[in-house]
Amino acid sequence: MNRFAVLASACLLLGFTATHQVLARDLVYQPVNPSFGGSPLNGSYLLGQASANNARFNESPDAKRQRRQQEAFSLSNDPAAQFQRQITSSLLSQIASTVGQQILGENARDSGQFSVGGTSVVFNRVGGQIVIDINEGATGGQTRVTLPVPNF
Repeated sequence: MNRFAVLASACLLLGFTATHQVLARDLVYQPVNPSFGGSPLNGSYLLGQASANNARFNESPDAKRQRRQQEAFSLSNDPAAQFQRQITSSLLSQIASTVGQQILGENARDSGQFSVGGTSVVFNRVGGQIVIDINEGATGGQTRVTLPVPNF
């Protein structure tokens, strides 16, 4: 009887599995990267992620150390450091205003040169435009700004 019960339950189980429909699909790999056949809409997202990840490796150790020192200084809550930043900002603002008056003011000059620290500003009126060259002595960076002469 025991064998009969096992055989009957096995047949019953086989009957249920044979009549029950099995639902399954093949697993298909689809790449994410558009270079390997993935969706082209993923390209800009992946490039942004890679660029953000690589940015920390592009900076030299000296530049990273200087950036961290500058961030620590700018985030300092020391009253003396805050006062120094405010004075520096105020003086630079006044110098920029003076330079702006020399370039665009009522008695504007046709050309001139100003030096602040290691940065020099050279301007010339050429035709209907003002050409401003900014040269940073410390880093060697150069910037050229071309403005139309305003009509007041």
